[in-house]
Amino acid sequence: MTRTTTLYLGITGGSLGIIFTFYALYYGTTDEAVYGESFLAGETLGAIMISTAAIVGASLAGNNAKAGGWLMLVSGLALPVLIDTYGFIPLMLLLPAGISNIIKRKTS
Repeated sequence: MTRTTTLYLGITGGSLGIIFTFYALYYGTTDEAVYGESFLAGETLGAIMISTAAIVGASLAGNNAKAGGWLMLVSGLALPVLIDTYGFIPLMLLLPAGISNIIKRKTS
């Protein structure tokens, strides 16, 4: 996978993570209004920070590939934990991008 592909996958995964976090926040506040309990409202700030770290990791794909790969990999694995089922689409984008950056050899 080329660096450009990992850049686009990382930015898309991070952006979708932020969008799905706001959707999960909306769903959590609606659930709180109807049922009196909220299960997502407290985790949204962490999910936004994790998604931002994924975008930063994607931007590091050209200069420091291993650090960017680890940021995308950890962000991809943390998003489903924080926002439940809404984090699996960003996971499917961030996981291959992170792994390919970690195992990519440096070309001279």
